[in-house]
Amino acid sequence: MIRSIVRTAIALTVATGLWFAGTPAPVVASPPPAVFVTGGEISGRAADGVVEYFGIPFAAPTGGEARFAPPRPVPPWPGVRPAREHGPQCPQNGYLPGLPPLGPTSEDCLTIDVYAPDRARDRPLPVMVFFHGGGYLSGSNTEYDGPTRMAADGDVVVAIPNYRLGPFGFLSLPELSAESGGATGTVGIQDQQAALRWVRDNAHAFGGDPGNVTIFGESAGGVSVCTHFAAPGSDALFAKAIIQSGPCARAPLAPGDRDAAFARSQRYADSVGCGDAATRLACLRALPVATLLDASSVQADGRTPIWAPSIDGVVITRTLDAGLVGDARKTPIIVGTTSGEGALMVAETDYALGHIPDAESYERYVRQSFGVHADRVLARYPLDRYPSPAAAQIAVITDSGLACPTLATSRTARDAGHPLWQYEFDQAPLGDANPVLPGAFHSAELLYLFTRFMGVPIPWTGASAAFAAQMQRWWTTFAHTGDPNAPGSPEWWAWPEPTGHSSDGPALVMRATGSYMTDDFATRHDCAFWSELAR
Repeated sequence: MIRSIVRTAIALTVATGLWFAGTPAPVVASPPPAVFVTGGEISGRAADGVVEYFGIPFAAPTGGEARFAPPRPVPPWPGVRPAREHGPQCPQNGYLPGLPPLGPTSEDCLTIDVYAPDRARDRPLPVMVFFHGGGYLSGSNTEYDGPTRMAADGDVVVAIPNYRLGPFGFLSLPELSAESGGATGTVGIQDQQAALRWVRDNAHAFGGDPGNVTIFGESAGGVSVCTHFAAPGSDALFAKAIIQSGPCARAPLAPGDRDAAFARSQRYADSVGCGDAATRLACLRALPVATLLDASSVQADGRTPIWAPSIDGVVITRTLDAGLVGDARKTPIIVGTTSGEGALMVAETDYALGHIPDAESYERYVRQSFGVHADRVLARYPLDRYPSPAAAQIAVITDSGLACPTLATSRTARDAGHPLWQYEFDQAPLGDANPVLPGAFHSAELLYLFTRFMGVPIPWTGASAAFAAQMQRWWTTFAHTGDPNAPGSPEWWAWPEPTGHSSDGPALVMRATGSYMTDDFATRHDCAFWSELAR
């Protein structure tokens, strides 16, 4: 399953003491002036060259009769609301069975965190809105609390919203469709749209330009970015897009068939004791949050997506590929992957459960995942080509699930006329020889884009610090101009115009030791093979 579990990496590195001993606390300056936003006045704090406003409500609480319903306008508050603490996470389980969530949860969770440069500016700044990953089951803006250098050095405003997850965000029932004008299974995406409308209406309060919004996200957040191309209500809410390890093509988390979503949600309702169609919705709304999260269908198994949006014909009206093709604006896009995406999935499905992949489990994984094609996959990725069964499994997951679907996404976007830049992140934050998380695993690039996770600073030094600054410069330059290239940065070639055949464009391989262009991405990841299997 495609999930952003960067917190796994953080937990492992904290446990082993690799990064954080003796890290200084953020430098906090005097409180900045209060600002007015939708709902009332808020006060934040200045720290490390940015002004931070945390836990700002962008929609009303979602409990009771509002559970499973579209987001509603935020109620006003009296006086000045402190915005110095993150809001609670949306209801979710821990990232592994038996573990609690990383912080407090609540159905009053639709909040947004904003980071803006702490200095005067002579013009409105680009705004970057980040959608977190987590397989549509977990995650929050609390984790991604450090786009500090992007904002301060890149001269951009960064906003990170929460959105509803699991059944709370993607339950799809005929009753919900009837009470919401046909919308169903899309509440989590509607939450993201509500956050984007809030940004449009309030960007000016933080020095931002509501007409220059870049949406970016990783894993489920990357698929969310793709989904906004397929959601007509999002068309006027963003101008540029960055898709990180969450391709639009062949994405397991892509919006699916509405009838299939109905059937899945009806089975879920049965499993929690709400099987009577006449009272089902009221029953689900009356149940405690813990009961709704205890169902087996809300526990991730690390392989198969459980909850995802549906193409309801109202909020989401087309497939993700069709969304890219139908975007008349020809939105500029950055899209990419990490070179060893599968390492994080293997860490979650095997190592975290006390199992070291072996020849038997590798074959079992391939047969369960690829069915009638399993023999072809095993022949194409034989164990004797790799140093370990884990390495073979990582290669299969990386190539089949992320690298080649990303290449297909690039081809579709390029052929539809989008200005497009592709990358492959190839920097190993924990080292290539790390036994659990080797290489550039899924979500590794986030450790260079963000400067803090869950309140813990990431103090890169030397070449790693310079590389992190370069990563942030590519992203923020793109937000300013629609092109990631800037003086002093390694040249990043855009994909060429369509030539009438399926030639591939270049990819920028990103490394701390020197980034460079390559045109062999498809060959290295055996994308012709995976394309044939996907037909």
